[in-house]
Amino acid sequence: MERKKEMLPKTSHGSSTHNEYVIVEVATSDGAVGAGEVTAAVGWNGEEGVGSADLLIRKIGPAIVGIDVDDWQSISRAIEQWTRHRPFLRAAVEMACLDVEGKEKNRSVSDLFGGPLRTQFPTKIVLPAREAEVVRGMAKIAKTHGGKAFKVKVGLDIEADRARLAVVRDVIGTEFPLLVDANEGWRPHEEKTIIELIEKFNITCVEQPYPRRFVKESAFLQANTPALIMADESVWTLDDVERIAESQSFKVVSLYPGKQGGLRSCLESARRATELGLGVSLGSNLETGVGSSVMAHFLALAPEITPEVPGDLLGPLYFVNDVTTGTPWITWNGVTLPTSPGLGIELDQGLLAQHKISVTV
Repeated sequence: MERKKEMLPKTSHGSSTHNEYVIVEVATSDGAVGAGEVTAAVGWNGEEGVGSADLLIRKIGPAIVGIDVDDWQSISRAIEQWTRHRPFLRAAVEMACLDVEGKEKNRSVSDLFGGPLRTQFPTKIVLPAREAEVVRGMAKIAKTHGGKAFKVKVGLDIEADRARLAVVRDVIGTEFPLLVDANEGWRPHEEKTIIELIEKFNITCVEQPYPRRFVKESAFLQANTPALIMADESVWTLDDVERIAESQSFKVVSLYPGKQGGLRSCLESARRATELGLGVSLGSNLETGVGSSVMAHFLALAPEITPEVPGDLLGPLYFVNDVTTGTPWITWNGVTLPTSPGLGIELDQGLLAQHKISVTV
Protein backbone atom coordinates (compact mmCIF):
# COMPACT_ATOMS: atom_id res chain seq x y z
CA MET A 1 0.00 0.00 0.00
CA GLU A 2 1.31 3.45 -0.93
CA ARG A 3 1.72 6.11 1.72
CA LYS A 4 0.76 9.75 1.23
CA LYS A 5 3.90 11.65 0.25
CA GLU A 6 3.16 14.47 2.68
CA MET A 7 3.05 12.03 5.64
CA LEU A 8 5.77 9.46 4.95
CA PRO A 9 6.81 7.57 8.10
CA LYS A 10 10.35 7.37 9.44
CA THR A 11 11.56 5.93 12.76
CA SER A 12 14.81 4.71 14.29
CA HIS A 13 13.99 1.37 12.61
CA GLY A 14 14.00 2.95 9.12
CA SER A 15 11.63 4.49 6.58
CA SER A 16 9.50 3.39 3.63
CA THR A 17 7.16 4.74 0.98
CA HIS A 18 5.10 1.54 0.79
CA ASN A 19 3.92 -1.08 3.25
CA GLU A 20 3.19 -4.77 2.80
CA TYR A 21 0.08 -6.50 4.10
CA VAL A 22 -1.56 -9.89 3.75
CA ILE A 23 -5.35 -9.84 3.68
CA VAL A 24 -6.94 -13.07 4.91
CA GLU A 25 -10.48 -14.17 4.10
CA VAL A 26 -12.29 -16.94 5.98
CA ALA A 27 -15.51 -18.28 4.44
CA THR A 28 -18.18 -20.45 6.03
CA SER A 29 -20.29 -23.12 4.35
CA ASP A 30 -23.20 -20.65 4.43
CA GLY A 31 -21.27 -18.20 2.26
CA ALA A 32 -20.37 -15.60 4.91
CA VAL A 33 -16.84 -14.15 4.57
CA GLY A 34 -14.66 -12.52 7.21
CA ALA A 35 -11.49 -10.47 6.75
CA GLY A 36 -8.22 -10.33 8.66
CA GLU A 37 -4.86 -8.64 8.18
CA VAL A 38 -1.18 -9.50 8.65
CA THR A 39 0.72 -6.24 9.08
CA ALA A 40 4.02 -7.41 7.59
CA ALA A 41 7.12 -5.45 8.63
CA VAL A 42 10.07 -7.80 8.56
CA GLY A 43 12.50 -5.18 9.91
CA TRP A 44 10.32 -4.56 12.95
CA ASN A 45 8.18 -7.60 13.75
CA GLY A 46 10.03 -10.22 11.69
CA GLU A 47 6.97 -11.15 9.65
CA GLU A 48 7.16 -10.85 5.87
CA GLY A 49 4.20 -10.95 3.52
CA VAL A 50 5.26 -13.76 1.20
CA GLY A 51 6.11 -16.12 4.06
CA SER A 52 2.80 -15.39 5.77
CA ALA A 53 0.87 -15.98 2.56
CA ASP A 54 2.74 -19.24 2.01
CA LEU A 55 1.83 -20.50 5.49
CA LEU A 56 -1.79 -19.48 5.04
CA ILE A 57 -2.12 -21.28 1.71
CA ARG A 58 -0.14 -24.44 2.40
CA LYS A 59 -0.55 -25.01 6.13
CA ILE A 60 -3.08 -22.90 8.00
CA GLY A 61 -5.93 -23.00 5.50
CA PRO A 62 -6.02 -26.81 5.22
CA ALA A 63 -5.62 -27.16 9.01
CA ILE A 64 -8.74 -25.17 9.90
CA VAL A 65 -11.12 -26.35 7.18
CA GLY A 66 -14.17 -27.85 8.87
CA ILE A 67 -13.69 -26.16 12.26
CA ASP A 68 -16.50 -23.85 13.39
CA VAL A 69 -15.41 -20.21 13.23
CA ASP A 70 -16.52 -19.64 16.84
CA ASP A 71 -14.36 -22.51 18.12
CA TRP A 72 -11.22 -20.42 18.57
CA GLN A 73 -9.67 -22.89 21.00
CA SER A 74 -9.60 -25.60 18.31
CA ILE A 75 -8.48 -23.19 15.59
CA SER A 76 -5.70 -21.86 17.81
CA ARG A 77 -4.42 -25.37 18.51
CA ALA A 78 -4.56 -26.25 14.82
CA ILE A 79 -2.40 -23.29 13.75
CA GLU A 80 -0.10 -22.99 16.76
CA GLN A 81 3.00 -24.53 15.21
CA TRP A 82 2.96 -22.02 12.33
CA THR A 83 2.05 -18.92 14.32
CA ARG A 84 4.07 -19.41 17.51
CA HIS A 85 6.59 -16.75 16.45
CA ARG A 86 4.23 -14.86 14.15
CA PRO A 87 1.73 -13.00 16.34
CA PHE A 88 0.49 -10.82 13.48
CA LEU A 89 -0.31 -13.92 11.43
CA ARG A 90 -2.14 -15.51 14.35
CA ALA A 91 -4.04 -12.26 14.91
CA ALA A 92 -5.08 -12.15 11.25
CA VAL A 93 -6.68 -15.60 11.42
CA GLU A 94 -8.52 -14.74 14.64
CA MET A 95 -9.59 -11.40 13.15
CA ALA A 96 -11.15 -13.06 10.11
CA CYS A 97 -12.90 -15.67 12.25
CA LEU A 98 -14.36 -13.00 14.53
CA ASP A 99 -15.49 -10.95 11.54
CA VAL A 100 -17.32 -13.84 9.92
CA GLU A 101 -18.77 -15.04 13.25
CA GLY A 102 -20.20 -11.58 13.86
CA LYS A 103 -21.66 -11.44 10.38
CA GLU A 104 -23.30 -14.84 10.79
CA LYS A 105 -24.79 -13.84 14.15
CA ASN A 106 -25.59 -10.27 13.05
CA ARG A 107 -23.59 -8.89 15.95
CA SER A 108 -20.53 -6.65 16.16
CA VAL A 109 -17.29 -8.10 17.49
CA SER A 110 -17.64 -5.97 20.62
CA ASP A 111 -21.10 -7.45 21.18
CA LEU A 112 -19.64 -10.96 20.84
CA PHE A 113 -17.47 -10.07 23.87
CA GLY A 114 -20.30 -8.72 26.00
CA GLY A 115 -20.69 -5.23 24.58
CA PRO A 116 -18.46 -2.13 24.40
CA LEU A 117 -17.44 -0.19 27.49
CA ARG A 118 -16.90 2.91 25.36
CA THR A 119 -17.56 3.89 21.72
CA GLN A 120 -15.56 7.11 21.27
CA PHE A 121 -11.76 7.10 21.44
CA PRO A 122 -9.28 10.00 21.40
CA THR A 123 -6.27 9.35 19.18
CA LYS A 124 -2.96 11.00 18.42
CA ILE A 125 -1.20 11.94 15.20
CA VAL A 126 2.27 10.44 14.62
CA LEU A 127 4.98 12.60 13.05
CA PRO A 128 8.13 10.97 11.60
CA ALA A 129 11.80 11.35 12.48
CA ARG A 130 12.51 13.53 9.45
CA GLU A 131 14.20 16.93 9.08
CA ALA A 132 12.76 19.53 11.43
CA GLU A 133 11.26 21.78 8.76
CA VAL A 134 9.69 18.82 6.98
CA VAL A 135 8.11 17.75 10.26
CA ARG A 136 6.93 21.33 10.83
CA GLY A 137 4.95 21.10 7.60
CA MET A 138 3.48 17.75 8.60
CA ALA A 139 2.49 19.10 12.02
CA LYS A 140 0.69 22.00 10.32
CA ILE A 141 -1.21 19.56 8.08
CA ALA A 142 -2.22 17.43 11.07
CA LYS A 143 -3.29 20.43 13.13
CA THR A 144 -5.28 21.84 10.21
CA HIS A 145 -7.12 18.52 9.92
CA GLY A 146 -8.07 18.74 13.59
CA GLY A 147 -5.34 16.77 15.36
CA LYS A 148 -5.49 17.20 19.14
CA ALA A 149 -2.52 15.12 20.33
CA PHE A 150 0.85 14.65 18.63
CA LYS A 151 3.54 11.99 18.88
CA VAL A 152 6.97 12.67 17.39
CA LYS A 153 9.32 9.88 16.35
CA VAL A 154 12.79 10.36 17.83
CA GLY A 155 15.85 8.23 18.49
CA LEU A 156 18.08 8.75 15.44
CA ASP A 157 20.09 11.69 16.80
CA ILE A 158 19.22 13.44 20.02
CA GLU A 159 20.11 16.94 18.83
CA ALA A 160 18.02 16.42 15.71
CA ASP A 161 15.29 15.23 18.08
CA ARG A 162 15.57 18.51 19.95
CA ALA A 163 15.11 20.51 16.74
CA ARG A 164 12.14 18.37 15.71
CA LEU A 165 10.41 18.76 19.07
CA ALA A 166 10.98 22.51 19.00
CA VAL A 167 9.23 23.01 15.66
CA VAL A 168 6.31 20.76 16.58
CA ARG A 169 5.78 22.54 19.90
CA ASP A 170 5.98 25.83 17.98
CA VAL A 171 3.19 24.67 15.64
CA ILE A 172 0.85 23.12 18.19
CA GLY A 173 1.44 25.56 21.05
CA THR A 174 1.06 24.60 24.68
CA GLU A 175 -2.57 23.51 24.67
CA PHE A 176 -2.01 20.17 22.91
CA PRO A 177 -0.23 17.16 24.46
CA LEU A 178 3.14 16.20 22.96
CA LEU A 179 4.46 12.64 23.17
CA VAL A 180 7.58 10.99 21.76
CA ASP A 181 8.50 7.50 20.55
CA ALA A 182 12.18 6.54 20.37
CA ASN A 183 11.57 3.00 19.07
CA GLU A 184 14.56 1.82 21.17
CA GLY A 185 16.76 4.51 19.60
CA TRP A 186 17.96 6.40 22.67
CA ARG A 187 20.70 5.13 25.00
CA PRO A 188 21.07 5.29 28.80
CA HIS A 189 24.14 7.54 28.60
CA GLU A 190 21.85 10.19 27.08
CA GLU A 191 19.57 10.21 30.13
CA LYS A 192 20.47 13.72 31.29
CA THR A 193 19.61 15.18 27.89
CA ILE A 194 16.44 13.07 27.64
CA ILE A 195 15.17 14.39 30.98
CA GLU A 196 16.00 17.94 29.89
CA LEU A 197 14.00 17.49 26.66
CA ILE A 198 11.05 16.04 28.59
CA GLU A 199 10.99 19.09 30.85
CA LYS A 200 11.70 21.71 28.17
CA PHE A 201 8.97 20.53 25.79
CA ASN A 202 6.53 19.28 28.43
CA ILE A 203 6.51 15.72 27.10
CA THR A 204 3.55 13.72 28.39
CA CYS A 205 4.81 10.25 27.48
CA VAL A 206 8.05 8.68 26.24
CA GLU A 207 7.51 5.46 24.33
CA GLN A 208 10.25 2.81 24.40
CA PRO A 209 13.21 5.14 24.99
CA TYR A 210 15.85 2.40 25.18
CA PRO A 211 16.44 -1.01 23.60
CA ARG A 212 14.39 -3.62 25.43
CA ARG A 213 17.44 -5.14 27.15
CA PHE A 214 17.93 -1.99 29.27
CA VAL A 215 15.37 -2.91 31.93
CA LYS A 216 17.05 -1.34 34.96
CA GLU A 217 17.92 1.76 32.97
CA SER A 218 14.29 2.20 31.89
CA ALA A 219 13.22 1.85 35.52
CA PHE A 220 15.75 4.49 36.54
CA LEU A 221 14.51 6.89 33.85
CA GLN A 222 10.91 6.35 34.93
CA ALA A 223 11.82 7.07 38.53
CA ASN A 224 13.50 10.34 37.56
CA THR A 225 10.92 11.99 35.31
CA PRO A 226 7.26 12.93 35.70
CA ALA A 227 6.55 11.77 32.13
CA LEU A 228 4.93 8.38 31.59
CA ILE A 229 7.46 5.90 30.20
CA MET A 230 5.63 3.43 27.96
CA ALA A 231 6.72 0.00 26.73
CA ASP A 232 6.15 -1.05 23.14
CA GLU A 233 8.91 -3.27 21.77
CA SER A 234 9.35 -4.58 25.33
CA VAL A 235 5.82 -6.00 25.61
CA TRP A 236 4.61 -8.83 23.35
CA THR A 237 3.16 -11.36 25.77
CA LEU A 238 1.35 -11.70 29.08
CA ASP A 239 4.66 -12.69 30.68
CA ASP A 240 6.18 -9.42 29.45
CA VAL A 241 3.39 -7.46 31.16
CA GLU A 242 4.12 -9.20 34.46
CA ARG A 243 7.90 -8.66 34.13
CA ILE A 244 7.37 -4.96 33.42
CA ALA A 245 5.18 -4.55 36.50
CA GLU A 246 7.72 -6.35 38.66
CA SER A 247 10.68 -4.33 37.37
CA GLN A 248 8.82 -0.99 37.43
CA SER A 249 10.57 -0.18 34.16
CA PHE A 250 7.44 1.39 32.61
CA LYS A 251 4.19 2.89 33.86
CA VAL A 252 2.21 2.20 30.68
CA VAL A 253 2.16 -0.63 28.15
CA SER A 254 1.38 -0.20 24.46
CA LEU A 255 -0.80 -3.10 23.35
CA TYR A 256 -2.49 -3.93 20.06
CA PRO A 257 -4.07 -7.06 18.63
CA GLY A 258 -1.44 -7.70 15.96
CA LYS A 259 1.54 -7.56 18.28
CA GLN A 260 -0.20 -9.46 21.06
CA GLY A 261 -1.34 -12.26 18.71
CA GLY A 262 -5.03 -11.42 18.51
CA LEU A 263 -7.85 -9.57 20.20
CA ARG A 264 -8.33 -12.18 22.93
CA SER A 265 -4.63 -12.16 23.88
CA CYS A 266 -4.56 -8.39 23.76
CA LEU A 267 -7.53 -8.11 26.10
CA GLU A 268 -5.97 -10.66 28.45
CA SER A 269 -2.77 -8.59 28.60
CA ALA A 270 -4.79 -5.41 29.14
CA ARG A 271 -6.75 -6.95 32.01
CA ARG A 272 -3.56 -8.18 33.66
CA ALA A 273 -1.82 -4.83 33.20
CA THR A 274 -4.71 -3.04 34.87
CA GLU A 275 -4.69 -5.52 37.76
CA LEU A 276 -0.97 -4.85 38.25
CA GLY A 277 -1.38 -1.07 38.25
CA LEU A 278 0.00 -0.44 34.76
CA GLY A 279 -1.63 1.97 32.34
CA VAL A 280 -2.78 0.69 28.96
CA SER A 281 -2.67 2.42 25.59
CA LEU A 282 -3.21 1.29 22.00
CA GLY A 283 -0.14 1.00 19.78
CA SER A 284 0.04 0.54 16.04
CA ASN A 285 2.01 -0.91 13.16
CA LEU A 286 0.14 1.42 10.75
CA GLU A 287 -2.63 -1.02 9.90
CA THR A 288 -5.11 -0.77 7.04
CA GLY A 289 -8.82 -0.38 7.71
CA VAL A 290 -9.04 -4.11 8.42
CA GLY A 291 -6.47 -4.17 11.22
CA SER A 292 -7.68 -0.79 12.45
CA SER A 293 -11.20 -2.12 12.96
CA VAL A 294 -10.13 -4.80 15.44
CA MET A 295 -8.03 -2.17 17.22
CA ALA A 296 -11.17 -0.09 17.68
CA HIS A 297 -12.92 -3.09 19.23
CA PHE A 298 -9.96 -3.52 21.59
CA LEU A 299 -10.33 0.09 22.73
CA ALA A 300 -14.03 -0.54 23.23
CA LEU A 301 -13.49 -3.66 25.35
CA ALA A 302 -10.32 -3.03 27.40
CA PRO A 303 -11.13 -2.53 31.11
CA GLU A 304 -9.18 0.75 31.31
CA ILE A 305 -7.39 3.01 28.82
CA THR A 306 -4.87 5.60 30.05
CA PRO A 307 -6.38 8.99 29.15
CA GLU A 308 -3.00 10.77 29.01
CA VAL A 309 -1.89 8.53 26.13
CA PRO A 310 -4.40 8.61 23.25
CA GLY A 311 -4.30 5.58 20.98
CA ASP A 312 -2.42 5.14 17.70
CA LEU A 313 -5.44 4.37 15.54
CA LEU A 314 -4.55 6.27 12.40
CA GLY A 315 -3.19 3.94 9.68
CA PRO A 316 -5.79 4.68 6.94
CA LEU A 317 -5.18 8.44 7.28
CA TYR A 318 -1.64 7.88 5.96
CA PHE A 319 -2.59 5.81 2.88
CA VAL A 320 -3.35 7.08 -0.59
CA ASN A 321 -6.26 4.63 -0.42
CA ASP A 322 -7.45 1.76 1.77
CA VAL A 323 -8.30 -1.90 1.16
CA THR A 324 -11.75 -1.42 2.68
CA THR A 325 -14.69 0.44 1.16
CA GLY A 326 -14.09 3.24 3.65
CA THR A 327 -13.17 4.16 7.21
CA PRO A 328 -15.20 7.31 7.98
CA TRP A 329 -15.12 6.28 11.64
CA ILE A 330 -11.39 7.19 11.74
CA THR A 331 -10.67 10.93 11.83
CA TRP A 332 -7.65 13.08 12.61
CA ASN A 333 -8.91 13.82 16.12
CA GLY A 334 -10.58 10.60 17.19
CA VAL A 335 -12.32 7.35 16.34
CA THR A 336 -15.90 6.10 16.65
CA LEU A 337 -16.45 2.36 17.10
CA PRO A 338 -17.82 0.73 13.92
CA THR A 339 -21.07 -1.02 14.83
CA SER A 340 -21.96 -3.06 11.74
CA PRO A 341 -21.88 -6.86 12.14
CA GLY A 342 -18.44 -8.39 12.58
CA LEU A 343 -15.54 -5.96 12.53
CA GLY A 344 -17.70 -3.34 10.84
CA ILE A 345 -15.77 -3.15 7.57
CA GLU A 346 -16.04 -4.49 4.03
CA LEU A 347 -13.16 -5.20 1.67
CA ASP A 348 -12.77 -3.27 -1.57
CA GLN A 349 -12.19 -6.22 -3.88
CA GLY A 350 -11.33 -4.01 -6.86
CA LEU A 351 -8.60 -2.21 -4.94
CA LEU A 352 -7.29 -5.48 -3.56
CA ALA A 353 -6.95 -6.80 -7.09
CA GLN A 354 -4.90 -3.73 -8.06
CA HIS A 355 -2.46 -4.19 -5.21
CA LYS A 356 -2.26 -7.98 -5.23
CA ILE A 357 1.20 -9.55 -5.37
CA SER A 358 1.30 -13.02 -6.93
CA VAL A 359 2.73 -15.73 -4.67
CA THR A 360 3.98 -19.04 -6.04
CA VAL A 361 4.06 -21.88 -3.53
